[in-house]
Amino acid sequence: MIQKYEHILVAVDGSFESELAFDKGVNVALRNNGELILAHVIDTRALQSVATFDTYIYDKLEQEAKEVLSDLEKQAREQGVTKVKQVIEFGNPKNLLAHEIPDRENVDLIMVGATGLNTFERLLIGSSSEYIMRHAKVDLLVVRDSNKTL
Repeated sequence: MIQKYEHILVAVDGSFESELAFDKGVNVALRNNGELILAHVIDTRALQSVATFDTYIYDKLEQEAKEVLSDLEKQAREQGVTKVKQVIEFGNPKNLLAHEIPDRENVDLIMVGATGLNTFERLLIGSSSEYIMRHAKVDLLVVRDSNKTL
């Protein structure tokens, strides 16, 4: 049986690894004539202690996310992807990327960039891709930088 992916979610956080995931996501969308869903989650857990009442920081982060996603959408359309959607959410990235966004957008493939965290860092802060792998109901592709040594 050949799997056809119709709704491809790519998690974008501005990192080099998420750009690699975007590039592969574009190719998967083109091969499957699928919808590319570009998602950026602004982690409010990290901001709560810094800016409890300062909406300026949230507005600035949202504006930056819109600019990044708009640029990526433009690139995807220039490469031939006809169905592109942008999603910006505030909250816990792990939960939003593993459950809420995929359920709402009818996602059948989630693509994320490998974070490159070492074992100790994963122990302290956890890996989003690892959480998504354990909890998502759909396929997950973790994209790695083939030039990076582990």
